[in-house]
Formats: sequence, C-alpha cells, structure tokens
Amino acid sequence: MLAALLAAAAVLLFIPGSPERRLRNVGVTTIPAVAPIRRRLPKFGARARLQHADDRARVIDAISALAAELRAGQPPGPALLNSAGTPPVWPSALSALRLDGDIPEALRVDAGVHLVLRSLAACWEVGSASGTGLAAAVNRLAEASRAAEEVRGELEVQLAGPRATARTLAALPLVGLLLGMFMGADPLSWLVGSSIGLGCLTAGVVLTGLGTLWTSRIVSAVERQL
Repeated sequence: MLAALLAAAAVLLFIPGSPERRLRNVGVTTIPAVAPIRRRLPKFGARARLQHADDRARVIDAISALAAELRAGQPPGPALLNSAGTPPVWPSALSALRLDGDIPEALRVDAGVHLVLRSLAACWEVGSASGTGLAAAVNRLAEASRAAEEVRGELEVQLAGPRATARTLAALPLVGLLLGMFMGADPLSWLVGSSIGLGCLTAGVVLTGLGTLWTSRIVSAVERQL
C-alpha cells in the first residue's frame, strides 16, 4: 500500500495531468496570459521559458503598434518613438533617432536581444531607400511574428510530454531507494559500503545525468527551429 502511494505521488509530481495544466506550466496560447503564470513558477525551467515568451510578446506588440502608427500617417521617427513601449524594446534605435543616426544599424544592435528586430531593420532600410511600403512591410512582419509565436506556443504544449518524461525518469532512482528503505532494506549502505555498490551508484548517476542532458538537448534543438 505504501509503495503504491509513493509511486502515485511521484507520478502526480512529475507529470502534468491535462493539456490545460501543461499549457499553464510550459506555454501560452494567447500572449497576454503569460505574466500571471510566471509569478507561480520557479526561477528556472518553465518560468524562464515564459519570461522569454513575455519578452517576445512585448516585441510583437511593439511592432504591431508601429505598423498601426505608420498606417495612421505618422512619420517613421515619431511612430518608432510612440510604439517602443516602456521600457523600450528597441533602446538603441531610439538613441539613434535622437542623435539622427543609422536607425537600421541600431535595430540590428537591438536584435542581439530580440532577433525579430533584424527583420524590422531590413524593412526599415528598404522603406527608407524606396520611400514607400514601410507600413505594409512592418504590418506583414507583425502578422508573421504573431503567427510564429502561436506555433511556438503549440510546440511548447507538445513538448510538455517529453519534459515530464525526462523529469520522471530522473526521479525514478530516488523513488526506488525510498521504496527499498520503507520495505526494510538498506540500499544506501550497500551502494556506499562496497566497491560494487559504488560502481553501480556512479554508473547510475552518470547515466541518469546523460539521459537528462540528452533529452534536454533534443527539446532545445526542436525549440531552436522556430
């Protein structure tokens, strides 16, 4: 009975129970839902991913606001200033605007934090050279960025399963040790008190670490495709 309760607790701890709960833990379906979730998560893992999603959402909102300003007839400079947000998502571009500098190059500097700004820099450069089409180009960029973020949110939901599996597999050796202790065995004494036990312990720790690292690298490689 005790073994069954421990196993059930491990499953509940490491595996999200529904798609909605997976969504709350690791991803978003709509951009405004990110911030309330982040306050309930630890400062690593899912919370870090949600922080990045929140940052990307701010940039997408700023680009959408910039497109709206340009469509309304605002000149590019004031439109860039009005849509930057607080704190500004393109601070280098605002500095270049105040100093009459190279705005596309400044946007490329800001792209070191937000990669989508590299595309905005290209739109700005082409629009400045041709004198037309900047509003339409920025609007298309905003729509494409928002669509890509929705796909990323769906991907986060799909990756919740592999992440939960990796956490469960990493915790199973500890659960096994606890089960052995509660059943009256003394696995720790054998693991640390004999050369064979130390070898098994070392191999287990190394293999568990490698498995967790391998799973994390697979998930990260999928995320980098977007």
